[in-house]
Amino acid sequence: MNYSLNAGEWNSVFAVPASVVDKYIKIAGENSLKLLLYLLRHGGKNFSEDKLRSDLGFNEAGELEDAALFWIQRGIIRYENDGENRALFSEKTENEQAEQLVITESVTQKAHAKEKIKPALVSSGDIAKRINSDSEIKMLFDEAERLYAHPLKSNENQMLITITDHFGLNVGVSLMLLRYCFKIGKTTPAYILSCAQNWSDEGIDSVEAANDKILALEKNNSVCERLCAAMELKSKLTAKMKEFIRVWTEEWSFSEEMIMLCYEKTVNAKQEFKFEYANKILENWKNAGLFTKEAVQSAEAARKKPVKTASTAKNENSSFDVNDVVERIKQRRLSGG
Repeated sequence: MNYSLNAGEWNSVFAVPASVVDKYIKIAGENSLKLLLYLLRHGGKNFSEDKLRSDLGFNEAGELEDAALFWIQRGIIRYENDGENRALFSEKTENEQAEQLVITESVTQKAHAKEKIKPALVSSGDIAKRINSDSEIKMLFDEAERLYAHPLKSNENQMLITITDHFGLNVGVSLMLLRYCFKIGKTTPAYILSCAQNWSDEGIDSVEAANDKILALEKNNSVCERLCAAMELKSKLTAKMKEFIRVWTEEWSFSEEMIMLCYEKTVNAKQEFKFEYANKILENWKNAGLFTKEAVQSAEAARKKPVKTASTAKNENSSFDVNDVVERIKQRRLSGG
């Protein structure tokens, strides 16, 4: 008589590294877990991207790349390119997870920041290589993942690489740009890339310059909010209006207090706020060197003070009333005295 274990489906099992569960079960996305389980099930085999997309049902652009990059960044799976078909490899042991990722594609060269060319797409493998070979780039990606509070998506990964490689912002400036965008609640890759291009064009290449830029932007935003509230606007300011405010705050260096003082004077004069009229007031103040409320008040008081003529000056300097003397002489003549 022969004996055997009736294991049923347990006859076909595969191991999942404990470290994967302990470290990443909370933060790994559904697609990332699906990909990992598939690769573990077929441990040691390599699969083309087309095969993985078909078997895992990844039909949308970037789904496979997003799922794979999460594990590539953490050394759980490897990525190779044979020159024709890129393939993903599952790791066989936990020791291999600590090895350097095997990536053979070259990294996209940096494009000059001011060149108006479309940023090149960088493969998931190349991005992973950059992260694992450059501690500063890794810091940038780690901070972005912390700010987004989820594993980075393919467009978010591309955005970070574009900021540094295409627009040429160093990691310190890139970090400040990211934190500023999250502070104001504008976190889409498109908005961040737009800001990165502007900063690049302006030559912001140090954290000190980035800090000055952020202070200017915050001042500008505060003025915009105050004016919108004062005018009870239900819609956003137009590009032309924003340009007026940028000139007032950045080029002419007026404080928020001065711009709101100008707002009051414009409304008093025109019964509504007209940007062109306000611009003329501020331009006059700038040319006159009036950058404080007190300076404006002093200048206005000086203009209202009456100008003394020679006759009034004589009258003021006289010890008696000349008009009174003239009136008495008239009265005397009329009375015949």
